[in-house]
Amino acid sequence: MQASLSASFTRTAPLRVRTAAKPRDRVAMRAVAYDKKSKGKPSLVGVIKVPKHFEHEMDALVVSHEAHMHDTHVVYNGQEAEEGRPRFLEYYVTKINEVEDPLDTKVSTPTGHLLYAWNEKYVSAADVDEHMKIGDAKWDQFPKLLKLVKTNGHFMIAGHGKIVANYNDCSEPCTARKGDTTVSLGLVVPGRLERDVDAAWRQHERWMRKTHDFGEGVHGKYDDLTRPRITQYTVTKAYEHVDPMDPLSAKTGNVMYAVEESYVSHDGVKGHMEIAPPELDIMKYLTNKSYVRYMDVGQGHVIAAMPRKLTSNIVSGLGKFFQQIFNPGKVAAYAGGECDPDDCEEAF
Repeated sequence: MQASLSASFTRTAPLRVRTAAKPRDRVAMRAVAYDKKSKGKPSLVGVIKVPKHFEHEMDALVVSHEAHMHDTHVVYNGQEAEEGRPRFLEYYVTKINEVEDPLDTKVSTPTGHLLYAWNEKYVSAADVDEHMKIGDAKWDQFPKLLKLVKTNGHFMIAGHGKIVANYNDCSEPCTARKGDTTVSLGLVVPGRLERDVDAAWRQHERWMRKTHDFGEGVHGKYDDLTRPRITQYTVTKAYEHVDPMDPLSAKTGNVMYAVEESYVSHDGVKGHMEIAPPELDIMKYLTNKSYVRYMDVGQGHVIAAMPRKLTSNIVSGLGKFFQQIFNPGKVAAYAGGECDPDDCEEAF
């Protein structure tokens, strides 16, 4: 399976090989603007479900994977693609205590299982291919992860998904942080509903951009119960395959959607649920258990991530530069919406 997996993902032109020695910094300052847009970029979402007594083993696997990602991948800051250094826009792993009714955040009964959700966003399909190739060649736990995907895989979009909704299409990469509380879900619907569900997610995106804040809070003021603060919001769409790990396998006719949201505090999740209007079209699909493969409404938290370092470019201003130096753990605040990739402005 390991060999066939690597082969199935080698479907794009190979990345260029480094020909001269260059600094190995994962993130570098750039003096020119570059395309930060994430919509349409490839996304990998994988969920593994295990009994509670596997917690220690899974936690150790995640720690090992995080170290591997830090050592071999780069946070995108306008770098050109090159062999051996996959570029990504987001990486974090969520650990979720599964409950019988995730929407009942007060008294829902635990199932005795844990969900581990991998969320990875890449710059190009070639970067996804390189990610899989490097995992096969350089991470000693790769065979173990593949076995778990086969035996305990609960939901899988293996790099063939596309980002179709977000909070701001020009926000900085890698904004989810360890300890953030999460909302996440996997939805699978018949192909005949694709157009309606696409429209429902567009409506949801507009609502998120209008009612939530991105980061620590604009002007240092916030109220998570009335205007929740998020550090990540993405909707990924993919067509379901018979073999989820082989994007060349036959399609089932179903459409998959994965939603990943991370919040500054647990109150943000509470506020998110309280201000959600019942007339949101997506609710009729989220409350249909035949469509929902998994759901986390504040039962999860981020346990692995790629910390965002100095990712700003000089064009974005010295104010942001000094903020990153003196407040490296603070996520900047952004307004929700689309933007010109050459003129991305923060709303402070």
